[in-house]
Amino acid sequence: MKKITRSADDRLSAESHGMSVERSTCQKEKEREEPMANISPEDRQTLQTLFAKELQDEVTITYFTQRESVLIIPGHECSSCKETRELLEELTQTSDKLHLTVKDFVRDEQEAQGLGITRIPAFILQGHTKGAVRYFGIPAGYEFSTLVEDLIDVSKGTTRLSEKTREILATVDQDLHIQVFVTPT
Repeated sequence: MKKITRSADDRLSAESHGMSVERSTCQKEKEREEPMANISPEDRQTLQTLFAKELQDEVTITYFTQRESVLIIPGHECSSCKETRELLEELTQTSDKLHLTVKDFVRDEQEAQGLGITRIPAFILQGHTKGAVRYFGIPAGYEFSTLVEDLIDVSKGTTRLSEKTREILATVDQDLHIQVFVTPT
């Protein structure tokens, strides 16, 4: 299981495969001076090792965002789009099998609608197998380790579902739309 903790200095830590996404008070001060790395060098190395071992096929991450602008249009602002893009860029740099495509939610509206993207930030994980995983929001905290596991599953075209669960799912005779909602703690 994955364990996420928040320390007194507002540091989030995802303990799955030894990974963490952290933001300390010191890092917040540095953030004003230079772009912040979302993934620490140690975690980057852990991800590189894990992905080298676990990723089988290539995975495309199609990210829908809005164009960055100094103008803020009420009702159209995306407070976590930039941070989500930066995190996905850093993540895809950890393996040659991960590819990021950035799309504009407004300009590529028809494609977004076709993929069921109704709000941003959003991204889809696709491999060469049937199906895709769709995320809305920034994958921080628990969601980061879940994203890593999903990348591996999409790359392999498999899941770790038990045989009993697979048998039960095989009896479903209609399309289902499953949504999982999470809130930061």
